[in-house]
Amino acid sequence: MILDAKGQPIVSRVKARADLAAAMQKPRREIRATFDAARSSVDMDNYWVNADALDADSAHSTQVRRTLVKRARYEAANNGYTDGMLQTHADFLVGTGPTLRMQSQSPAFNSLVEDKWRSWSRAVQLRRKLWCMAHARVQDGESFGIIRNNSRIKDQVDLDVMLIETEMCHSPTIPPYREGYIDGIRFDEFGNPIYYDILPYHPGGSFSWMALEPIRIAAKYIVHWFTLRRPGQHRGVPEFRSTLNTGGAARRWREATLAAAEVAADYAAIITTNMTPDGADPVQPLTSVPIDKRLMTALPMGWDVKQMKAEQPTASYEAFHRNLVQEQARPLAIPANIAMCDSSGYNFASGKLDHGTYFLKLDREREDCQDTVLDPLFERFFERARLVYGFRGDGSVPSHTWDWPQYPVADVVSQAQARKINLSTGIASPSSVCAEDGVDWTDHITQLANDYGVTVEEMKAVVMRQNFMQSMQVQMQTEMAQRNAGVPAQEDATNGG
Repeated sequence: MILDAKGQPIVSRVKARADLAAAMQKPRREIRATFDAARSSVDMDNYWVNADALDADSAHSTQVRRTLVKRARYEAANNGYTDGMLQTHADFLVGTGPTLRMQSQSPAFNSLVEDKWRSWSRAVQLRRKLWCMAHARVQDGESFGIIRNNSRIKDQVDLDVMLIETEMCHSPTIPPYREGYIDGIRFDEFGNPIYYDILPYHPGGSFSWMALEPIRIAAKYIVHWFTLRRPGQHRGVPEFRSTLNTGGAARRWREATLAAAEVAADYAAIITTNMTPDGADPVQPLTSVPIDKRLMTALPMGWDVKQMKAEQPTASYEAFHRNLVQEQARPLAIPANIAMCDSSGYNFASGKLDHGTYFLKLDREREDCQDTVLDPLFERFFERARLVYGFRGDGSVPSHTWDWPQYPVADVVSQAQARKINLSTGIASPSSVCAEDGVDWTDHITQLANDYGVTVEEMKAVVMRQNFMQSMQVQMQTEMAQRNAGVPAQEDATNGG
């Protein structure tokens, strides 16, 4: 018996390979799918003919993204509802802009850093740029910002954020099948971005005729905001990609309805006859008969007059158009009354229920903004601020959080009552309530103390009495009234007294 280097018989291995080859040549049994969508038929195959098995980056190729971006921008420029939804969504998401709240153990240091960040944010118009990034992220699918030096910034920290469009993050000459390299982004073996390829000019601008060589910018100086929908995804596509066609359908429906009404209005009447050509008086084709106001007109014998009717009822148009707008707004979870700026068909409860789903999506997008834009930007700011202002420490970024503006509240009285109950029962704290409104509790209580001419500690004591002592007094008064009325207290009734 012949053995190999590992002591295994060579003949046995040859026989095993022969058996495997013979098994592979046997006809396979047909798989019987248990899902209707997995079955194969002419209709189903035609319906799913465009389905593919591409990975995220291949599905979001350069050509696909450019086509979707061009169409999304065209739709936003020509569809009032799309344009309004994009702006309204950015208004809800960013509002007046997030506020930095430091969480170190030093209140003086926290106030200093917050003040310097606030001053720098105003100098670079950060709120305005965040709004633009939020708008571009939905319309184009992603937004980019380059953190760079700007000596003309009116602040001691001379950093700036330059926004660029998605086409400018592009690698014109990527070698085919280059591992760790997609259009515009180079990654390491762990999937972390190393650098971005940024074109010096926009490909659709005045200098597009030039040979544009990209500039490599380190990833730490790039903020890239997009919605991560698939594992392995590195570039974004427009949020309205699944409903772009509905805008065109709405415009075609509107034009068809308008054309039908115009045709009916242009033709005042049509003269018809049921008689044979020999039985009716001869009339030349397309002959018109003038019908003056308040006059009786005689027609030739055998002819009748009928008025043109529009075949597009307004009720059907309104319902169909509303459904199209609702479908177009669904990818962003925008309620119909916000998408159409019309709450006439809503009651108060329905409006609150629809807004709850939308606000959940906004919370998630705000967290994405913190992770991909605000935190990296603050990290670069703090690095420069340490050198400019001489902050002490080990160089790491201190603990911090972001307070966002509160969402619009329809019933402020109910909200105030709910907050009062939560504060008095200890479910909520003053800092958490202020954070919901985008306000720092420390700054708020300090301002209250200054306004009333008391110390911060005295002001905190007043707030504590308002939240806890008053509720205890109300409870005591209620129990006393029950005792006076002969109603046993809860504790006495429980003990059988």
